[in-house]
Amino acid sequence: MASDASSRLPNWLHRIWHLTDTIRWMDPLPAPHRRGIVIALLLMLLAFLWPSSTPKYPVERPVTSSSEQETPMQADIYENKAAPSQQQTPPKSDSQGAWRSYTVASGQTLAQLFRDNNLPVNDVFAMARVEGNDQPLSALQSGQQVKIRQDAQGAVTGLTVESANGPVLFTRQPDGSFLRAQ
Repeated sequence: MASDASSRLPNWLHRIWHLTDTIRWMDPLPAPHRRGIVIALLLMLLAFLWPSSTPKYPVERPVTSSSEQETPMQADIYENKAAPSQQQTPPKSDSQGAWRSYTVASGQTLAQLFRDNNLPVNDVFAMARVEGNDQPLSALQSGQQVKIRQDAQGAVTGLTVESANGPVLFTRQPDGSFLRAQ
């Protein structure tokens, strides 16, 4: 019966099938296990060498010059005017610094407002930790007023925003964290 099976198989296939019989470091294993290990190794090699499709989200983006970019910039340039997110009101002062009023632009987040006006963005994240369930900082809308208090060194010492429940005040504590007061 075994001779019938070997006569039906081509000689090269028979040699490949019994190739593991000559590998001495696999001697303790039975022949089916040896062949299974070799087949598994060949499948893993094939999986590593198989061409993959292009990624949907490339990690690296090609660098193009500014003249080749077709994406419009979001910044608007005005002659001798303040940024559109800043109002032309004189800052009011108190013992902890001067208050400045800012208007939220369409699609602008509080972090973007801070970035656009050269304010420390880490303060936004510190305020978000004590924001509360109604999330007045996360639910800003276009045209909404945000008042920010800065001390003489430029550090943010307070922020006031209008919410559905009335004005919400965030004040800086001596340890640098913020406290929400309503």
